[in-house]
Amino acid sequence: MTQQLKGAGDLVDNGQDNVISLGDDARVRRIFVDGHRNTIKIGARCKIAGQIVIRCNDGSIEIGEGTTAMQLMLHMHESSQIIIGRDCMFSGGIWMDSSDNHSILDVASGKRINPCKPITIGDHVWVGRQSTILKGSVIGSHSVIGAGSMVRGVIPPNCIAAGSPAKVIRTGVTWDRRRLPV
Repeated sequence: MTQQLKGAGDLVDNGQDNVISLGDDARVRRIFVDGHRNTIKIGARCKIAGQIVIRCNDGSIEIGEGTTAMQLMLHMHESSQIIIGRDCMFSGGIWMDSSDNHSILDVASGKRINPCKPITIGDHVWVGRQSTILKGSVIGSHSVIGAGSMVRGVIPPNCIAAGSPAKVIRTGVTWDRRRLPV
């Protein structure tokens, strides 16, 4: 079922009991939900170019107020949680998914060895162009992720991390949206 929601450019909801809410003056280019009982909460003054896609039941995505994204591809294919804090900034070509999309099995036991895992991003995090944030990642508040990085695991607060996989290259930092003089 397709709905209209103020601030959502293209909203497709193919499920039941989904809750999708956008705060005051929030804008999201595309939201696609194919599942039931999912929750998407976008905070006030968010400007999200890109898409949010949920293809599962009982998933949860929260984006804190004032967060902006030039081109964010935020996907969830299994029941999980993605939390993005307030005042985060995502450059273009950012990919985030809380699962691997397919099962990886242990040959001896036949058991799946790659469960989905939540993603948590603190407040005031800046993620550089063409970065990927993998399942289970935790990025601490006030950190910067360098362009082209692949984040997995934990990135502490107030640091710069870059590379594939992303590693801390400087600590004791924060950032500002304004271009301040050096």
